[in-house]
Amino acid sequence: MASSRSSSASSSTEISAGWQQVAEGILGTPGALSPATRAAIFHGDDPPELAALLDKVREHAYRITDADVEGLDVDVVVEAALAAALGAALADRARALEAIE
Repeated sequence: MASSRSSSASSSTEISAGWQQVAEGILGTPGALSPATRAAIFHGDDPPELAALLDKVREHAYRITDADVEGLDVDVVVEAALAAALGAALADRARALEAIE
C-alpha cells in the first residue's frame, strides 16, 4: 500500500510541475500582451476591452463567435484567452483536489 501512496504523490508532483511549466509559458514569455497584463487576466482582472470575451472564455467558450473577436489583434486574443483559461483551469483543479482530500 505504501508504494501506491508514493506513486500517487510523485504523480501529483509531476502534474504540478507540468502545470507550472504551462503557466510559465503562457504568463511569462514575451508576446503582444505584457506578462503583467496576462497575469492580471489569469487572476480575473481583465482589461475592459477584453472583459466580455474573457468572461465567455471562462464560462461558455463554446458561445464565442467571430463578433466577439472582431477588430481585436489575433495575438492579443490568443494570449488573453490562454491566460483566462489557465486561471479557470487551475482554480477548478484546486477545487477538485480539495474535494478529494
